[in-house]
Amino acid sequence: MEKISIIIPAYNTEKFISRCVNCFIEQTYSNIEIILVDDGSTDETAKLCDQFQNKDSRIVVIHKENGGPSDARNVGIDNASGDLITFFDSDDYVEKNYIEYLYNILIKYNTQISACAYNISDENNSILFKIQGKKSEECISKTEFIRRMLVEDGITVSPCFKLFRSGLLKNVRFPKGKLFEDNGTTYKMIDNCKTDIAYGNGAYCYYVMRSNSQMRSDFNIKYIVPALDAFVNYEVPFEG
Repeated sequence: MEKISIIIPAYNTEKFISRCVNCFIEQTYSNIEIILVDDGSTDETAKLCDQFQNKDSRIVVIHKENGGPSDARNVGIDNASGDLITFFDSDDYVEKNYIEYLYNILIKYNTQISACAYNISDENNSILFKIQGKKSEECISKTEFIRRMLVEDGITVSPCFKLFRSGLLKNVRFPKGKLFEDNGTTYKMIDNCKTDIAYGNGAYCYYVMRSNSQMRSDFNIKYIVPALDAFVNYEVPFEG
């Protein structure tokens, strides 16, 4: 059984983090390490992280000065010891078979990356949308995978809801202090991939759309420039 590192940046999510971490402690796939990167939280998040570390030996807690989610993910990558790596946000949650599902389809199709469908829920756990593809399972090319990410065809541009062979992240860093950092980073992991990519429609994970999130806020023109910058200046690779 290969070891899987789960990198979870955490900043002022005391309301959600216990649910998130408990979901991973209870996973049916047990050979995991849960890396909690406390990004300089000012609420009870750091304390809760330490309590979890005392509760489960598979949990590693790293406390650092606030540097944003990109910086926290980079610290997580540097400290990961797994054969495979996945990312998650501390206010989201999963079902018990989430890691096992991603791992099984990766092994089934002999790929270096697997990805899955996901649900979008509100803070009361009501499902708002299900983001999924048209087939229950498939193995698709890198180019097709990137195309489907661009149009949100069952695949998010976020590194979450995906499982990566750790070697694919060797020279990948998230840009510290940038908005829309995923737009110019997830592609690099995909570009490093030497195989097609496994995708499954099992939606065993939940992205929580909080009331104060950018996705739920009114359109703001200030986001246009950083969004374009993510594609133009982050050295986004694309083949074909």
